[in-house]
Amino acid sequence: MSGKLCWSGEAGPGLVWPTAPEPGRKWGLFAPAHHFEAEEFARARLVLTSWGVETSWPKNIFRRQRYLAGSDQFRLDFMDRLMMDPEVAGLLAVRGGSGCQRLLPLLANRWTAWPTKPIIGFSDLTALHLGRLAAVGVIGYHGPMLISLGKINPADLVDTCSQADLRWALRRVPFAGGWTFQDRDVLKPGRARGPLLGGNLTLLIHLLTSPWLPDFTGAILLVEDADEYAYRLDRLLISLRQSYLWLRLSGLVFGRFIRCGSPALVRDLLKEAAEDFSGPVLMNAPVSHGGCNRLFPLGALAVLTAI
Repeated sequence: MSGKLCWSGEAGPGLVWPTAPEPGRKWGLFAPAHHFEAEEFARARLVLTSWGVETSWPKNIFRRQRYLAGSDQFRLDFMDRLMMDPEVAGLLAVRGGSGCQRLLPLLANRWTAWPTKPIIGFSDLTALHLGRLAAVGVIGYHGPMLISLGKINPADLVDTCSQADLRWALRRVPFAGGWTFQDRDVLKPGRARGPLLGGNLTLLIHLLTSPWLPDFTGAILLVEDADEYAYRLDRLLISLRQSYLWLRLSGLVFGRFIRCGSPALVRDLLKEAAEDFSGPVLMNAPVSHGGCNRLFPLGALAVLTAI
């Protein structure tokens, strides 16, 4: 058996691609979640500079309140400033962690007023991507964030393919692509077609009872996670299987689950979930909290083939 997930420049039903970045525009660096240090910010920004990407950010970006990059209102105003700045082409998150979910009620009246600039990020940014899709149907990019570009440890660096994805997305819209899977990655055969949705599994589960989720009817769900004990990963998967989303999905793709138990145990948990699913299921998508973190568009029309 073999597997493939691919998407073109077509948006899912009722969804739209963000505005293409115009030449000469800067990318806004924003901090909607955890705080970070000035040194790691500067080191990572040098990578963007080497790519010829100009950036813009408020000088008080290093503010800290508890573990967050400032208060909720401060982080929201920060985002608002960059969204409304005509010289900013799109927004690239500095890092994730926690805090984006706190912004969703404050963003409810902002999405419609903001231009449809692209937003790039993953992990905690899942909340912003899904909330924006639900509110105004604008596709977001699940992909590497700024801080990951400047890691000193080579094992933590974003790999070459992931960097190539990010460089493309910083210059062009839409982002078409796809990946092939090995035979052992096919957990259940079949074929599905629908909007590609998902992100971080923990964030998705936390949003299940909120009003901030888009319509998942017919969607291909792609999820990943990190730093969850095996029993907690099991709990997350059971919550997904017992949710209203489960029967609405047409396909299921598991990314990498980093530091969530032994590979054999993680595979066993994913395989058990696949047996309970009615459509095709693939695992080991190149999406993770590790070095391999390929970019994909949340909301693009995709085709999943597992044969």
